[in-house]
Amino acid sequence: MDDVGKDAGQEPTSAAAAAMLGQMKRAVFDGSRIAVIQRDLANNVLYANAAALTMSGVGHVDQLRLDRLFAGEAGRVLDEETRGRRNRELGAYRVTLTCQDDPGRQVAVEVTGLPLMDDHGTVVGSLGFFRSLQHQVLTDQVRALTLSHAGRADLLPLVAEALRRELPFDLMLVSRVVEDDSAWESEIVFNHPPFRQDVPTAWYELNAAQRAFMEGQCGGFHDFETVMSQPPWSEMGEEPMSRQMHAMDLKSSMWRRITRGEGEDERTVAIMTLLSRKRGAYGEHDLALFNQLPLIEAVLCSLDHDERERDRRQLRMFRELNRCADIQGACRCLSDALVEIFGWQHVSLFRIDSARDAIVRVASARRGEDGSAMDTGVSWGDYAQGLCQGILGRVVRTLQPQKIPDVTRDPEYLRTPDGEPIRSELAVPIVFSDSERVRFIVNVDDPRVSAFSREHVRQLTDIAHEVAGAMERISDLTLMTECVNNVSDPIIATDAKLRIRRVNPAAETLFGLTRKALEGRSLLTLFQNPEPLAALLDGTEAGDRIGEMRVCRRGTAIDEAPQAGSDVSPAAAAGSGSGSGSGSGSGSGSGSGLGSGSGSGADAGGLPVFITRRDFPGQLGGHVFIARDLRPIRRSVQLEFLEETAYELAVETQAPLGMAMSCLEDQLEAAFSSEAAREQARGRELQTVLRQLGRVKHAFTRLAMYNREARVSARVASTIRLDGEIDALLASLAASERRKVVFETAVRKVEVEADHMQLHIVVESLLSVLLRAAPETAIVRLTLVPDDELVFLRLRGRLPPARRHGERFAAPEAAQADLRLANPLLCKLMKNQSGALKASVLPDGDTEFVLSFPRRRAHG
Repeated sequence: MDDVGKDAGQEPTSAAAAAMLGQMKRAVFDGSRIAVIQRDLANNVLYANAAALTMSGVGHVDQLRLDRLFAGEAGRVLDEETRGRRNRELGAYRVTLTCQDDPGRQVAVEVTGLPLMDDHGTVVGSLGFFRSLQHQVLTDQVRALTLSHAGRADLLPLVAEALRRELPFDLMLVSRVVEDDSAWESEIVFNHPPFRQDVPTAWYELNAAQRAFMEGQCGGFHDFETVMSQPPWSEMGEEPMSRQMHAMDLKSSMWRRITRGEGEDERTVAIMTLLSRKRGAYGEHDLALFNQLPLIEAVLCSLDHDERERDRRQLRMFRELNRCADIQGACRCLSDALVEIFGWQHVSLFRIDSARDAIVRVASARRGEDGSAMDTGVSWGDYAQGLCQGILGRVVRTLQPQKIPDVTRDPEYLRTPDGEPIRSELAVPIVFSDSERVRFIVNVDDPRVSAFSREHVRQLTDIAHEVAGAMERISDLTLMTECVNNVSDPIIATDAKLRIRRVNPAAETLFGLTRKALEGRSLLTLFQNPEPLAALLDGTEAGDRIGEMRVCRRGTAIDEAPQAGSDVSPAAAAGSGSGSGSGSGSGSGSGSGLGSGSGSGADAGGLPVFITRRDFPGQLGGHVFIARDLRPIRRSVQLEFLEETAYELAVETQAPLGMAMSCLEDQLEAAFSSEAAREQARGRELQTVLRQLGRVKHAFTRLAMYNREARVSARVASTIRLDGEIDALLASLAASERRKVVFETAVRKVEVEADHMQLHIVVESLLSVLLRAAPETAIVRLTLVPDDELVFLRLRGRLPPARRHGERFAAPEAAQADLRLANPLLCKLMKNQSGALKASVLPDGDTEFVLSFPRRRAHG
């Protein structure tokens, strides 16, 4: 009985063990952040501190059930550890617990188990210390995501989802920061969950107080509503982004600075902010966890990924620019690339047109819904503005970029006709190597206020400097291409083996083939006698003047010629070209293009051209051939000879015709002075002959007027009867024209010292102008007035008012303008006569031309 009583009295109880820990609970466990749970060997919870209740998701120790907390695989671990405690063993293990209030929420913990014994050394229970591994798990998860997604765009969204399980938030923002000695600007580059920003302020420059607030601390948690309603942040209350976050009913915020570098090189590159609709959502414990997580690496990797993507797009832009062959394509390429590099809404390229003193839009691109660039459909020069007007004019004047946060506050802003709402604008000049003036302007506009930062200005300026060389090269290439394509001489570019690389339109016309048909073909197959060209391949000919050759056009020699790359020797190619050329002569009589106007004989012998050659510069290798068609040259020589001959013929006929007409005029006067009917009839016959001779004389005059070079040269003056010359000129007119002319003279037989040919050119040109301008009812008056020293010939008529160019000229100047339009050489021709030409406008609106000639003093 005593033994039994003794055993019963010594039986261990959990109450005794609890009494042993009573003092320890109150002193240490209740205030500990480590969860502490005391249980008996039947897994009944005897004690749990506040941290354990929070970890388990219950409010009181009586609600804590270990079978629910250790669910699934964790229950098996608990059974094994219970056996270890019975054997007086210490326990150290990791397990994932399930919260009782939320079965979907699990907590990873590291447990240290201590056996509890009574005074007799019997194990009566267990004391467990639960250290949460969630922070470590989250740190490892964030680090693993950073390593596995460092080069991907979904890194920050995955990190945000991982954070949301431990640090719940309703909105997470990452703002990129541009910091220097004078300014601190920030832009929201990431938000989660994604939402559409209602035209927010993209970039905001902090004032001194706001900057001091940000630089004075590395992070913190705040009552969001209170902070945004008090200085220094209350100034941002009216910004669209602040209004939108206020509409989201955000109450709490927690932020952390993201830096790069160490020591003096450390600088802020971003700010990460968590916002919650729950007031007091974050505390010291959350801030400590937020600061311990490796978020700097994740944000930096994301920003670096964006930079690398921008660099890749920029490199692709340079490659595409190098492929551009014309400046219009280069401008389109640059505008599209800038939209994709920076994600801007609208980019335009403007060219400075110095000839028009205007700034002309040449290309434009817009950002599509998928982020790619879309052509806006603008054409070259569809919009132009003055060279000194607007924001673009300021760029031209200063040669400096212009960043306008709000164009509505800029008095020089000019609204484009596109009708789009523009609030901010960035314009950066492109200056070529001469550095004297702006050649192009990159203009970016956006419907947001302050859409561009100082970093954008720096980046776009760097790009403008880098593309300036390419744009200058393409501009020069465009000019050269236009010159080559519009020159009348055929130009052929070949490689070192005389395979055609490029031809201009004149060469296509010369050979009668399209560019695609010519490119890649051997130049030797296009000529009937290619020996001088074959000598280039042999190295026996290095001169620039190849000489005269004949072209094969649309013959068997071209159609059956060996293609480029064939193993045909130069000698064989030369022989085949020569032979086929002679054989195709009989069948190529119906040529086209340049050969169609030369007759069958020219086509049968081949089109003659004179070939000159230039080497490509540097080590490019190849030749440029200029094939000048000899037919227009020969024809121009013939025409020049014919013009000179015609002029000389007209000059040589003036004297005998004038002498004959003067002699006939004397006989005419004698015949009309006689009263005999026979003499009167003879006078009428002589008058008819004189009219016919006058027509012949003036026909030769008009023929001579085709030679500009010959007709302005000074001639030997001779005695000319001016009244007779005018009578002959009027006799050569048509009947309708003669009715419009009234010739008045005070005396007959007025002789002057002048050149026959040039006199007729002047008088006939002015008379022709007045007759063309005169309506049906108008009269042209010719008045001959001799003086002691000079003889004046006045030609009076009405010229069209339109020739006076409105009110820009005074009356005499208008007449001079009409004179210059009629014949620019008249004044010079009159000086050759030692005379003068004056023009004036009379009060009644008529124009009067006054010709003065030196009068002949003595006869003989």
